Amino acid sequence: MPAPLRALPLAFALALSPGAPALAQEPPPAPKPVVQKPERKVLIREGQSGRMLLGGRWYFRLDDAFEGEAKRFYAQPSLDGWTAITVPNAWNATDTTQNRSSVGWYRKEFTLPSAPKGHRYGWKARFQSANQRAVVWLNGKKVGGNDRGYLPFEVDLKGIRRGRNTLVVKVSSLRSSTDLTHWRPAAFNGYGSGGWWNFGGLLREVYVRPVEGVDIENVLALPRLARLRGPARVVVKVRARNLTRRNRKVDFALNVSGPGTRQRVVPRSQGVGGRGTRDLRFSFTIPRPRLWQPGRPALYSLAVGAGIGGRRLAAYRLSFGVKKLERGRGGRLLLNGRQLRLRGASIHEDDPRTGGASTAGERAALLGNLRTLGATVTRSHYPLHPAFLEALDRAGILYWSQAPVYQLPNSFLDRRGVRAAAISVAKRTVFNNANHASVFVWSIGNELGGNREERGRIGSGLARYIREASREVRRLDNTRMVGIDRQSRIGEVRFNPALARLDVLGVNEYFGWYDSNSSEGPPSRTDQLGAFLDSVHRTYPRMPLVLTEYGAEASRSGPREQKGTFEFQTDFMRRHLAIHASKRYINGSIAWALKDFRVDPSWLGGAPREYATPPWHNKSLIDESGARKPAFVVMQRLWRRTKPLR
Repeated sequence: MPAPLRALPLAFALALSPGAPALAQEPPPAPKPVVQKPERKVLIREGQSGRMLLGGRWYFRLDDAFEGEAKRFYAQPSLDGWTAITVPNAWNATDTTQNRSSVGWYRKEFTLPSAPKGHRYGWKARFQSANQRAVVWLNGKKVGGNDRGYLPFEVDLKGIRRGRNTLVVKVSSLRSSTDLTHWRPAAFNGYGSGGWWNFGGLLREVYVRPVEGVDIENVLALPRLARLRGPARVVVKVRARNLTRRNRKVDFALNVSGPGTRQRVVPRSQGVGGRGTRDLRFSFTIPRPRLWQPGRPALYSLAVGAGIGGRRLAAYRLSFGVKKLERGRGGRLLLNGRQLRLRGASIHEDDPRTGGASTAGERAALLGNLRTLGATVTRSHYPLHPAFLEALDRAGILYWSQAPVYQLPNSFLDRRGVRAAAISVAKRTVFNNANHASVFVWSIGNELGGNREERGRIGSGLARYIREASREVRRLDNTRMVGIDRQSRIGEVRFNPALARLDVLGVNEYFGWYDSNSSEGPPSRTDQLGAFLDSVHRTYPRMPLVLTEYGAEASRSGPREQKGTFEFQTDFMRRHLAIHASKRYINGSIAWALKDFRVDPSWLGGAPREYATPPWHNKSLIDESGARKPAFVVMQRLWRRTKPLR
């Protein structure tokens, strides 16, 4: 279980915050309630049939004093104190100075369509992301919650009414002292600072769907090729839930279509206990599959239906791709028999207007820039919006997927509770995203045990996390690579058997930018990078290496020798990429990052103070407004002429 939240007072900080009004102001008038039906549309193709978007008019109120539960905001009859908004929403979307953790309340007034004659529906709500913790009430009664951001969760809408219903969600962005991503002390109220801005709110969409008799909660389609040009065996893992009180025999049917195949598979009925959930496995074969790869992203469609007594009651639809990932000799990472040679940039969801609550237009712009660059790979520190991953599947851009486990020191991972929480989110990352053909690596964390004073040591807790998390990830999906992203410093390369258990190693390198030296020697230089990479390869000669981060801050034009200028960044990126490309054992290079984002109010990122623009991270190829930096054009030319498969 995750570590408990520490109680952190906020009111005193608000009273002292700059610009606080000296006199009390009249509260705005309460908005008039608008009761709406959910929209019959979805922004994500994968999922259950019958999903409806709970969009339109929502209401919000901030709870900096943490008094909402005591004052029963979840059962408030009026809208006094609430403001009309839309969801997705980050309540601190435009903040660039405080990065304050807090609590916000969301409310939706809605009605549901009636069930057809002869049917009796229950209802479920799905929250695609609530950052960081959420508690959900329906008509004044608590119905569920979640303790992790960036990952979806569902609740049963117990007590749903035929007429008007009120859904209320308390969202807290307060963090614990051992939070998996934002554990450093922050201003105002203690913990909450991390490697990116602590956006609070319902950052992604909310859906509702009817359920009756049996529910398909999740489906994973995992294709495996024993040999190239041979048949693909697709294992289908179905999580089914019996909503009735009695043990039932549930009928299933699988319909698959795509290049070279169209088939229907009807396995034997499966028993599911009353009010119980069961994980089931089915399989089928595609005799001559067309393989998914950059430049040729072949996709297959799968629909899984379930019913009782000959009556179909649930369906789940998804897309998947068939590909063969394997390790070759000398640290080569092979896709469909050929070594990867990837180029791309990482994604972090942050827009000056919407914060971490990305819109379809913003996602389209990010994808458009990746395609313009000729990128064949991207990466993120947490699972991106599923609609964006679906777009990567269709575009043929590989995705280095990372569980949101970020820069934890060894001392944290020595704690059983922290390890258990980290393993849980690693498993949930796979469980929710395994159908995306673009995913080729499951990374279980970024720069763990990476503090300078730890000198690259992998303690017993971190070693145990690597062993246990990689084992659990492979139990869910044994068709992808399992990896971890490590910092690079001179003097820290040493063999560790825990790392040798992984399939691939991500290398974050900033030679010539950050110090990158754990000894007493001078700061690292770019011309030392090649020898450092050779030492990593000698230490793990069978381990495929991917450069998962490299970059330099840039905010304006100036001398090429001056850190913080566009000219320095362009030269830095070109030189580093040339070193990466010269190493046969390097399977790809991922720039950090595509577009600038907020980190914390004092962020310099290694740039001289006069060249930094806190809180913005400036190492990206595009600034926060969407303007392309000169390095964008240079990388575009180099990436476009690099074939992704040797």
